[in-house]
Amino acid sequence: MSDRLLYVAVLLSVFGLLLLVFISTFFDLPYVRVGDVDSRFLEKNVHLKGVVSGVHQFKGGSILLSVTQDNSTIDVYLPYSIASTLNKTTVSGASVDLIGVVQLYDGKVEVVVDKQEDLVLK
Repeated sequence: MSDRLLYVAVLLSVFGLLLLVFISTFFDLPYVRVGDVDSRFLEKNVHLKGVVSGVHQFKGGSILLSVTQDNSTIDVYLPYSIASTLNKTTVSGASVDLIGVVQLYDGKVEVVVDKQEDLVLK
């Protein structure tokens, strides 16, 4: 009888985890103001909106965007896989909506965008 109870418990646990993963795809991260992003957010996902105030392209093809909102600016790193899909001449001055992970680089907080679908330029 205890084996049967164990199987039911495992089955319910797996079903619950799958249900949570499915439901989580329907929830968006709340927006965080650029000026509020600091070391408290390290290794967490943030959802930002702003205007691209600067673009720096590295030799390897990756890009560092400066994103400004209400006189606050944060650096946003785009790896080559994402940067290569952008038209660099129209990026500066564009409105941006992005989701990324807050990381520390050279003692400075920046946001790293890992997926193309997490970056929308308007």
